[in-house]
Amino acid sequence: MTATIYETQETRDFSMSGGRVSASRRFVVWDDATEITEPAVVRDLFGAGLPEMGDLFPGEWNIFATNYAITRRPESRGVWDVEISYSNNEPGTFQPAEVGYVDYSIDYSAEFRELWRVGSGLVIPTNGSPGTADIAGVKIDQAGVPVSVLVRMSTIQITETVSSLSVSARSLVIRQARGRRNNTVFQGAPIGQALYQGATATRIAIDTYTITHKFSQDEYSHLLQVPQRNENTEVTLVSTAGVFNASIVRFVQPFPNFYDFNAISENF
Repeated sequence: MTATIYETQETRDFSMSGGRVSASRRFVVWDDATEITEPAVVRDLFGAGLPEMGDLFPGEWNIFATNYAITRRPESRGVWDVEISYSNNEPGTFQPAEVGYVDYSIDYSAEFRELWRVGSGLVIPTNGSPGTADIAGVKIDQAGVPVSVLVRMSTIQITETVSSLSVSARSLVIRQARGRRNNTVFQGAPIGQALYQGATATRIAIDTYTITHKFSQDEYSHLLQVPQRNENTEVTLVSTAGVFNASIVRFVQPFPNFYDFNAISENF
């Protein structure tokens, strides 16, 4: 089979709106020797005469082929029209309603937290798994009363579009992973600093859902400072040059368990 591929004169439309580029090219395909009766035959010509998905629009460097439409001309002997759409999406990216689409949003923030110790001498346990030793650091409490200090955090939300058939299996993994910290580096967060808060699943079509995963990253690995107290629940104090501070402060980890967050989804 030797197909003829002809790009029509009214081709190469190009427009831009709100930073989004849309372009198109149109082709006519036929075979004088063997009538083309199936669109699959035309589809096999992508990369063999017709542009492939991901190819650049002529004369551009960031406008890629993303979609196509194949239509047979009525009352013709196997003549087919092919329209290829281009946009400034990266090759291989998906639209929000398509399975495989992934979107990220990050909120870089900080919150005030009651601390007894700060400074470079503070002993942060490896991976946020505390022992029983004093955490050292600079004593900033006032006779056992903590001071509110700004702690840097970030919230990461990852939204993905998935098939409805996969939701049951994904739900099982989500239930297992929520409330746990990362056991591998995840989205740039060192081991133990990211906490999986869970996810929200919403059906957007008969066969697709969007799932939004929420993670919280904490520079202290979600550790809480707890001072030693006596039998009367009073903070035990020590005096240094007439200044009273909590004598012993330890870290407590409210989220001691780990999970491999890369196993939550194949999309991130």
